[in-house]
Amino acid sequence: MPHEAHSPIGPDAPDALEPQFRIEGAFAVRAVLRELMTRRALVTLYPEDRIDDALVTRIVHVDTDGVEFDASGQARSAQALREARFATGVSFPENVKTQFRLEPLTLEEGPAPPATDSPASAAESAWTTLRTPVPAEVYRLQRRDAFRVRPPAGDDAHCVQRLGAGRELRHPLIDLSAGGLSIRMSDEEPAPSRGRIWRHSRIEAADTLVIPCELVVRGVYEDPALEGARRVAFAFHAMPSDVLRRVQMYVIDIEKRLRRE
Repeated sequence: MPHEAHSPIGPDAPDALEPQFRIEGAFAVRAVLRELMTRRALVTLYPEDRIDDALVTRIVHVDTDGVEFDASGQARSAQALREARFATGVSFPENVKTQFRLEPLTLEEGPAPPATDSPASAAESAWTTLRTPVPAEVYRLQRRDAFRVRPPAGDDAHCVQRLGAGRELRHPLIDLSAGGLSIRMSDEEPAPSRGRIWRHSRIEAADTLVIPCELVVRGVYEDPALEGARRVAFAFHAMPSDVLRRVQMYVIDIEKRLRRE
C-alpha cells in the first residue's frame, strides 16, 4: 500500500528520511536494536511497507550474525513476511520513531519454548521466528508527537476512568499511540497531578472494542480548540505485552481507515 512521505504510525518514505536522523555502523545499529530488546519495545514489521499486513512483535535476540523477531500467532502477517523481498521495522521507544529496513528475511518454525512474553497467545503450539541480518542503518526520527492518531468520530472512542466500586467516568479520547493516549477533560473536573496513576481504566471504541489499561499522567494542557475543557496526556503503565499489542493493532487499524478517506 502506498504511504505518505511522513506516516504517523507506518514507515516513512525512503526519500523523506533525513540524513541527520541516520545511525550507521554495525556496532551503533546493534546498540539501538539491543536497546529496543531490553526495553521490550513493540516493533511493527511492514512487509514491503504494506500496512494491511503489519506484524506487531518484539526483538528476541541480537548478535553480530543478525536479529531475531517473534512472528508467532499472526499467520497472515507471517506469510506476507515469508513472501516479501524486504520489511520495514518501526518502533516508538520513549515516543521517538525508530525505523529500519530488513532484508533478506527468513522464517523458521518449531515447538514453542516453555515460557515467553511474546505477543502470541499462550495457546499457540508453534514458535515462528523471523531472522534477518543486522540492518545497515537505523533512523531515529525526532518528531515526538507525530506517531499519535486520532480515532474517527464514528468510533466514539473513550477512556473510562474507574473511581471506585460501581463508579466510573467516561472521557472522550483525543488521540492514541503505542505508548499512551490523551483525553478531553472538562474544566469542571479537578485536573489530575503529573505522575498520578489511573488503575483499572479501559479504552472503549466502535461498540465492541474494549482494551484494559493502566495509565500514568504525563501532563495537563490548555487547548484553545477544546472549549470548556483541557487535554490530559497519559503514558501506559505496567501493561502486559498482549494488551499493548491490542492497542497497537487498534492504532494501525485507525491509520488504515484514515488513509482510505
